[in-house]
Amino acid sequence: MTNPDKWRHYLKDMESPDLFIDWGFYSLISAALQRRGWLYPDSMAIYPNIFTLLVGPPAAGKSRVISQVTDIIKSEKLMEPNKEKNAMVPMFPYGADTTTQESLLRYMRDDCMRTFEIADERLGGNAKRKRSHHSICFMIEELGVLFRKNSEDMVNMLNQFYDARSYHYRSKHQGDDNITNLCVTLLGGTTPSFIREAFSDKIISQGFTSRVIVVFGHAPRFYRQFPGLSDEQIKCRSDIVDHLYNLREVAGEVRLSPETSAWHKQWYESGEMSSKRVNKDPRLDNYYGRKNVHLLKTAMLIHFADKTNLIIDIDDIKRAAKLLAITEHKMHEAFNTIGRNPIGEVTKHILRFIIESGVGVRYKKLWLNFVSEISKQELDQVLEFLVTTEQVENNNGWYKAIVDDVYNTMSF
Repeated sequence: MTNPDKWRHYLKDMESPDLFIDWGFYSLISAALQRRGWLYPDSMAIYPNIFTLLVGPPAAGKSRVISQVTDIIKSEKLMEPNKEKNAMVPMFPYGADTTTQESLLRYMRDDCMRTFEIADERLGGNAKRKRSHHSICFMIEELGVLFRKNSEDMVNMLNQFYDARSYHYRSKHQGDDNITNLCVTLLGGTTPSFIREAFSDKIISQGFTSRVIVVFGHAPRFYRQFPGLSDEQIKCRSDIVDHLYNLREVAGEVRLSPETSAWHKQWYESGEMSSKRVNKDPRLDNYYGRKNVHLLKTAMLIHFADKTNLIIDIDDIKRAAKLLAITEHKMHEAFNTIGRNPIGEVTKHILRFIIESGVGVRYKKLWLNFVSEISKQELDQVLEFLVTTEQVENNNGWYKAIVDDVYNTMSF
């Protein structure tokens, strides 16, 4: 089995949506790679850090995945000795669940600096030189905890973290400071309602959403009583931890193979990456503006999911393109509560209620179930919209979903 297959087997009884599980795994790989590998030299470098946001209603399975990722990052094997502190510290530093901006920066400055060696081509032979970096990963079950105070400053800071820049800041008590060679991986969970509130309050900027891979999941993929872990599942988890441990040796410039470079050049320069995008929703325009960066980062993660060499194969980048396309298909649903129509969200709830009824629902039942959310006039407007757009049919006050059209237009 490949390592992604082992991850899926380890979590085969987890109810979370498949995409939540898959992106949780690639966030693990991203956290382990830190800033030690990069595509393209010097100031053009693209690092394998990603910001991933699992979005869905409560109980959709976001926290289950994030807690598993956190548990592995904190594995005993992924600890290392620190002579200065005379203690064991995380091989891949991770942030606290809740923190202030100043405390976070102080922790990154004082506790997250690591060094590695790469070959020095200028000196030739076996000569090596040291590089330092400040890398950290965040596994946050509710993204809103990061934005409780000074939200605008936090978003601006995260934007620079994603870009793997150095960060200059001034604190009240510590004065000016500069954290060099940053690299941050973020895996967070939230609900569509927080997305709506964050945009309404201008907490989240368009620049931030362009940097985030938004993974939407409406509900668990199944419901299953947890049967416990088999010996094979425990072995799969152990193998994944071993691979993360081995990734600490990855260091240097990552390159595209000639075949991969030719494929990427044709797709990118032809304009098809943006002109033939999977999801035409205008709210994703900023994400698609960075699609090329997301593609290259994801290709690195897929490559290093099983390998430790520094050459990206054609299969790596094609699998990355496919994974992103599958993710993009429902990405807009995370933003469906954003807009000027105050009954837009309840429209989705009513439609889903009709779909799940199967045989159909009478007007009276809809009114009884949604009377606390909308007025009778608004309910009439919602039903008129659903009938007019041919997502629902009305047979003498009996409302039934037209399933094929619903799936095409709402992408459930």
